[in-house]
Amino acid sequence: MSEQQTEMAPAQSRSEQAVRIIVHEHQALWRILDLLDQLLSDMNINEQEPDERLFTKIFDYIEHFSERVHSTPTDIELYKRLGDKHPESLPLLEKLSKGYLVGHEKLLELRKLLTTCMENWPDGREEFSHALARFTEALRKHIRKEEGVVIPRARKVLSEEDWEQIIEARDIENDPLFGERVREEFRDLRHEIINYTPERFGGLGLKHAERVSAPHAKEEMLAIKGLATSYGQIEVLHDIDVRINSGEIVSLVGANGAGKSTLLMSISGLQPMDRGSMVYRGKDLAKVQADQRVAEGIVQVPEGRQVFKDLSVHDNLLLGAYTRGRSQEVEDDLERMYTKFPILRQKRHNLAGELSGGQQQMLAMGRALMARPKLLLLDEPSMGLAPLIIEEIFDIIKELKEEGITIFLVEQNASQALALADRGYVLETGKVVIEGTGRELLSNEKVREAYLGM
Repeated sequence: MSEQQTEMAPAQSRSEQAVRIIVHEHQALWRILDLLDQLLSDMNINEQEPDERLFTKIFDYIEHFSERVHSTPTDIELYKRLGDKHPESLPLLEKLSKGYLVGHEKLLELRKLLTTCMENWPDGREEFSHALARFTEALRKHIRKEEGVVIPRARKVLSEEDWEQIIEARDIENDPLFGERVREEFRDLRHEIINYTPERFGGLGLKHAERVSAPHAKEEMLAIKGLATSYGQIEVLHDIDVRINSGEIVSLVGANGAGKSTLLMSISGLQPMDRGSMVYRGKDLAKVQADQRVAEGIVQVPEGRQVFKDLSVHDNLLLGAYTRGRSQEVEDDLERMYTKFPILRQKRHNLAGELSGGQQQMLAMGRALMARPKLLLLDEPSMGLAPLIIEEIFDIIKELKEEGITIFLVEQNASQALALADRGYVLETGKVVIEGTGRELLSNEKVREAYLGM
């Protein structure tokens, strides 16, 4: 298909749009249910006393999900229109509608049982545990019915006008189904859950939103041409050509030892060039020292976090602004970091070495952001972290792009890195062997076989 034909291709239909976002809602809820299963097992098998704050946050999320997505059963426009067009579905729809009312009542019951369990631990555990297991199973069945019966039937019998009305009816302010304001509400709730969840738990997985092209990705920010560098007598990067445009996320994937971190260190000025050129915003980086590059806006979050473990969280953040001195702007940025990473505010007086791996990664990112980067170099931000924490980190990366920060991302998990990227490069034994858009690389057979396990 030609570029002109692509530009003229019809937009996604309203039915496709609605179904995609309904399924996305369900996927988020599935991950929460998976977490509840793990907490249930921890409580019963490991005799771990439940964290009342965490369970409360999860119940808040599920309750808010029901209220925000469906309001009350009579307001479920999808059910109403499907019932009108396909009367044979009415018994099932009535049962599902009743399920929302019963689910709300069960949530109230679970909150009371949780309080009793906490007050009388370990007495009360069995009753709370059984009620929670019944609730999660009922919710799973409800989702399966919607995805396996309701949506397929609705696709067959509803018109595009029906789907248009379903989308418009999903929010009283009339913004599209799960518009930006609604996504913010759920993102905040999920971040609160993540902050209270023990890092040993995974299971929430990772679901990226649709990739959005950078609005100002035409202007070249960094151009690397013919770069070569060595460790001693061994050349590890061979004539590398890489381009990063303003506003992009560019991902670099490859096996361990391919030279990914070496390339980032070359950009930072920590690894000297043997030959080639690097031009950053029109300036020859060969003439710019490493510390000056930070002042120019090139900031790296190193592999392994490398926080200052014997200093407090607060002092680590201040060190990120060492090129800026102390000013009201720096104080304002500190407050911004505490808003972006709520757990850091909670732990601000703790030594950095006392933080978990995920919290240290957030601190390392916050420290880098204190330098006000224009080009942020991220080296393996998900390494060694549980899936639950990885989701939080990638949400933050996506937010940073939306704030206008250009990001060069090195990541061991190729599928995550490329799903988020505007463009990407594949590095093998010090050479760039494939380049393209994130979507092109995800569908490339060689990439899929070598890096995605497909």
